[in-house]
Amino acid sequence: MTRLALTIAIAGAALSVAPLLAHKPVTSKYTFSEDVYPIVKAQCGGCHVAGGIAPMSLMTYEDARPWAESIRLELTSGHMPPWYGDPGAAPLRDVHKLSPRDLDVVLTWVTGGTPPGPPMKTTPATARRSWPRGRPDVVLQMPAAVTLAADKSEDTQEFVLRDDNDRDRTIAFADLLPGNPSIVHDAIVFSRQRGAAEPAAVFTAWLPGGAPAGPSPGFAFVWRAHEQLVARIHYKKNWKLENKPASDRSSVGLYLTTSTAREIRGVPVGGADELASRLQAVAVRVASGSADAPVRVDAIRPDGTRLTIAAFVARAGWDQRYWLARPVDLPKGTRIEVSRTAATNVRVWLDASTM
Repeated sequence: MTRLALTIAIAGAALSVAPLLAHKPVTSKYTFSEDVYPIVKAQCGGCHVAGGIAPMSLMTYEDARPWAESIRLELTSGHMPPWYGDPGAAPLRDVHKLSPRDLDVVLTWVTGGTPPGPPMKTTPATARRSWPRGRPDVVLQMPAAVTLAADKSEDTQEFVLRDDNDRDRTIAFADLLPGNPSIVHDAIVFSRQRGAAEPAAVFTAWLPGGAPAGPSPGFAFVWRAHEQLVARIHYKKNWKLENKPASDRSSVGLYLTTSTAREIRGVPVGGADELASRLQAVAVRVASGSADAPVRVDAIRPDGTRLTIAAFVARAGWDQRYWLARPVDLPKGTRIEVSRTAATNVRVWLDASTM
C-alpha cells in the first residue's frame, strides 16, 4: 500500500469512529453515582459485578457508560431484569422488576449524556463469596470440583451431597455459595427419595446475588429421614470465558429451625388433574427450557370461581421460584390452569402445604 493510500485509509477509519467518540450533550438530571448506582446495585448487582455470571460489570461509571445503549435496549424490550413477576396480575414477593421511577432514572441517564456525578464514596459491589445471612447450620461442599473444558460453554450437573439423611430436619431456607461465581448460572437444592426421578421438596431455587428467600412464617421444608440431599447446578460461561477452561466447587448451606411449621412439598400442575386434597399454596416454581415466555397460573375452584395465583415471564435456562405475597387456599377438586406459549417447554409446580 502506498503512503498516500495508507494515509487515506487511516483518515477514513478515524472519521468512521469519530461519531462514536463524540460525547452526547448532557440533558439528564440524574447522575451515575447519586442516582443510577443505587438502582443497578440493588437490581443488577447479582450478575453484573466483577467476577459475576454476566460478562460485564455495571458497578462503576467506567464499567457502565460504554453499555448505555445496550442498557436502554434491554430495559425497553423488557428483557432485563430477568425472571421478573407481574405484581399487577397477582401479589408476589420479590418481583425483580424495576419500578416506574427506577426505569425513568436509568433511561433518562443512558439517553441524556450519562453524567458521572461526584466521586463515589463506597467500594463497588463484587460477586459475593460469603453467606449473606451468616454461616448456615449445615454446610456441605460438592464432592469434587467440576471443570468446563475450553470447548464447552454450558452444562448442568447433579451432585448427591448426602445419600441418607439420619433423621427428619426442618429447614427454614437454604443457600448456595458458588466456588466460581462467573460460571454458576442457577441451581436448585432439593431432597429426593432414593431411586425417585423428581424432588420431594426444593429448598432453594438459587439465583445469583441477594440473600436467600424463605417461606412465610408458619411454613418450612422438611428433609425427611433416609432422603437424599441433592444439588443440581446449571453452569454457563459468558463470552469472556469462551475457549477457556473454568472450574467450580460450590457449597450448600442449610438453615434449620426448631419452630413448629407446616411442611411445604412440591406439586406438579398444569395438566387436567384436579387437586386430590385441600392445599395452601405459598409459591410457584418454574423451569423453562426453550424460550422466554409469559406464564400465568390460575386456580379454578370447584364452585367455578377463577383466581390468578401468579403471572411472570419465564426465562429460558433459569429455574425460578416466585413466592406469593400471602398463602392461597385451594379446596380439594381445584384445577390449576397454566397459560403459556404453546411452543415453549415450561414446567410448573406449586409449593404448598396440605391442610
